[in-house]
Amino acid sequence: KWINCQTGNEKQKEIASKVKYIFIVGDLVDGVGIYPGQDSELLIKDIYQQYNECAKLLKQIPSHIKLIICPGNHDAMRIAEPQPELYKDFAAAIWELPNVIMISNPAMINIGFTKDFPGFDVLFYHGFSFDYFIANVESIRNQGGYDRPDLMMKFLLQRRHLAPTHKSTLYIPDVKRDPLVISSVPDFFLTGHIHKSSVSNYRNVTMICGSCWQSKTAFQEKVGHHPEPCRVPIINLQTREVKILKFGE
Repeated sequence: KWINCQTGNEKQKEIASKVKYIFIVGDLVDGVGIYPGQDSELLIKDIYQQYNECAKLLKQIPSHIKLIICPGNHDAMRIAEPQPELYKDFAAAIWELPNVIMISNPAMINIGFTKDFPGFDVLFYHGFSFDYFIANVESIRNQGGYDRPDLMMKFLLQRRHLAPTHKSTLYIPDVKRDPLVISSVPDFFLTGHIHKSSVSNYRNVTMICGSCWQSKTAFQEKVGHHPEPCRVPIINLQTREVKILKFGE
């Protein structure tokens, strides 16, 4: 309702009226068989129906807003990175939406380019390698682990690679180029995966970790996740100021 200016105060409605892009950094659906005991927590246990339900929600977003979507490890596709665009045979209903732009994971895109302005380079990475580094890098683990996605993102930027250790993620080797190398410095670095909302800056790169729309599951509690659901970062592209809107407690 907020994105259609149907709820919120006047300032919040004004922000909604100015939205040009919505970035979805993976895991459009919860998937099926992703972790032990997941079936008992699912309301929709058919992957096709999950994507159809997601499409119904995305369809309510005004068509002038571009939806830029990359996949994640819960989506119905290979886990090995780079992940291609969402498979059409599973997510056909989402592909049919006129304002959807599908991209790979990871991906670097440019928004706002004009003849007088170079635009903003936005790096998308769902964040599957985070689990490995949170478990194995002492400086990240001791300073908060899953509660500090900013440390994780800074760690990857410093190494100019999204999975700089062998075994940190499943990947498909390419003899010509490494698709996980951060070959150019982005303006924005967007991730997700750990369901923790975070905004920070490292050497003029705005780092944003997205939230989620799911409360804590038994599996997340077991592995030490502390999700912050229903929080949406809003970027002012004129000032690069980021605010977080909370849609739930």
